[in-house]
Amino acid sequence: MATDLALAVPHPQPLTNCHIVVVPRRHVTAFYDLDVQEQRVLWDMVNQIRQRISAALPVKSFEVGFVDAMPLSEDHAYIQVIPRMFGDHIQLPRDVEWVSQAAL
Repeated sequence: MATDLALAVPHPQPLTNCHIVVVPRRHVTAFYDLDVQEQRVLWDMVNQIRQRISAALPVKSFEVGFVDAMPLSEDHAYIQVIPRMFGDHIQLPRDVEWVSQAAL
């Protein structure tokens, strides 16, 4: 999934099936360095991803969180979307700001 402002791709080391990373196209190290329109596009994409995954799989809930890079690094801010199925037991990364444990 892609727009002019954001891109969604599978996580390179997924914790669950359909673990997705949503990345702004503009390089920023902190999520709040994005303007309001860019933030809205990312959150709209997260919502679309949740809907698509829920339509295809028996999802119990979603973990949604964002990652800000360390100051002065070349890393990129991004959002993680992790669907949880019944019986999943995963350890969430500690470097992520988990903002939602959204049940369906």
